[in-house]
Amino acid sequence: MQDQRDITTICLDCFATLEKSGVCPVCGSKDGEHTNPPPALAKRELLNNRYLLASVLGMGGFGVTYLAYDMAESKKVAVKEFFPKGYAVREAGETCVGIATPEAISSFNHWLKAFVEEARILLRIKSLHGVVKLEDFFQANNTAYIVTDYLEGESLRSYLTVRGHKIAWTEALNVLRPIAESLHILHESGVIHKDVSPENIQIVQNKYVKLIDFGAAALYKRTSEEKPFMVLKAGYSPIELYKPLTYAQGPWTDVYQIGATLFNCVTGYIPAGATERMEHDRLPKPSALGIAMPEYVENAIMKALALRPEDRQQTMLELMQELRIV
Repeated sequence: MQDQRDITTICLDCFATLEKSGVCPVCGSKDGEHTNPPPALAKRELLNNRYLLASVLGMGGFGVTYLAYDMAESKKVAVKEFFPKGYAVREAGETCVGIATPEAISSFNHWLKAFVEEARILLRIKSLHGVVKLEDFFQANNTAYIVTDYLEGESLRSYLTVRGHKIAWTEALNVLRPIAESLHILHESGVIHKDVSPENIQIVQNKYVKLIDFGAAALYKRTSEEKPFMVLKAGYSPIELYKPLTYAQGPWTDVYQIGATLFNCVTGYIPAGATERMEHDRLPKPSALGIAMPEYVENAIMKALALRPEDRQQTMLELMQELRIV
């Protein structure tokens, strides 16, 4: 239902109505108390005549993510702005995105187009139960934006931390099953996530599991240049993300990251980084760390963590079959 309030009267912390003094009667925050760090857009910016921006949720290599309020639906959402680090700039007080150097124009425009193309695909398959729902995307300010559900809950990383950093293999498979199932469907549409880790898996209200943050996602069937700005996460990123000119990327890239996440869940340890393992691979089996599980589960995890892409399960379906969760 459309919210008819004046946007200057809306609290940017809980989205209740501010008192005349500028203090929120619900959460107690004071209007204008905090500002967003540069180069993020300012608080209370209204995007697409609909999304009221609040605080910055995160700033990474691909862009800036904001907490926002959807005036059309009267609910919290997350808005991700395409703002590749090192390629995009924004002057203080401005809304439009500029390009850092003349040499960066071609790459910026190429990947802005790819960002929009990928968003269109994700919007078409937005009903996946294991993936954060993409609500909208649009272009403005010389860049593009995607809007997703704002998920209340905790990350899988936080979930593990309060449980002594590890969980039973049966629970780990239950947590990751909807993620693997949804990735399988994404892969069939040509999209790989490339940033699967406990930090990007959200447990919502202790009921639902969702994969978030598609900033690194790519159309792996594309034959053109690789993104010049890449997320590399030690322990979770396979060798092809470090050496994209040597090794091809595909569904097997996400297979490695699911394998690394499973390894972390059941052992409490993050696997050694792929480049370190290429020098000398000492990655132990979970059983060598005293973790009891069926041999078929352990074998599937270790195969998913194979250094060479061709030695892993080539599809998410193959991994799920070997884990016996399909």
